[in-house]
Amino acid sequence: MRSAIFAVLALLVCGVAMADNIVIDNPSFETTNPLNISCGTGCAYNDGPIPGWTITGAASGSWMLNSTYYSSPAPDGSIVAYDNGGTISQTLPGVSLLPNSIYTLSVYIGDRLDSDFSGYSFSLDAGSTVLSTFSGWNYMIPMGTFQQEFLTFTTGDSVAAGNLGISLTSNGPQTDFDDVQLNVVPTFQSNGDLVITPEPSTFLLLGMGLFGVLGLTIRRRAEA
Repeated sequence: MRSAIFAVLALLVCGVAMADNIVIDNPSFETTNPLNISCGTGCAYNDGPIPGWTITGAASGSWMLNSTYYSSPAPDGSIVAYDNGGTISQTLPGVSLLPNSIYTLSVYIGDRLDSDFSGYSFSLDAGSTVLSTFSGWNYMIPMGTFQQEFLTFTTGDSVAAGNLGISLTSNGPQTDFDDVQLNVVPTFQSNGDLVITPEPSTFLLLGMGLFGVLGLTIRRRAEA
């Protein structure tokens, strides 16, 4: 019985998702200005702007892809953002870094069936400080598909000032981005080790799990 209880504790503590989603404006680029340029049957695009995002540098915008360019659908919705050597960025108003926390930024990156390869990067910023950057090449992604990539950043007791921001950058002819997500998990330091802080829901699940194990044990003993 004791081993079963410890097993439940380990499963619940390690397996319960404790990340909080940070709100991003238009994270999947489904809100657009009119897509008024045709790129084939069922395909249209514009050269921006992208609502909720700021475009700097080369031409970037929104587009609705079709099977000529992708063999798989967009990861979320039907529209993605494209970037031709510039940067698509967003500052999150009123959202600043929390101390002793782990941030995870994820972005889906696409590789067109007809496109030359290009480098890309995405970063998490605080004010003018770049906290962490993920860089890659879209030729590492199977052609005609999207692949989710991640970066993480862990804060300590002191944090950089300024609102959090997200930057999506292409270094070549085109990179497509979709379904941008940012999560944060609070932590604390214990004997020099980083420990995830359970949320109240975790303790509730722990209690339910323990009662379940106790009930099953009592039932088996009664049937023996």
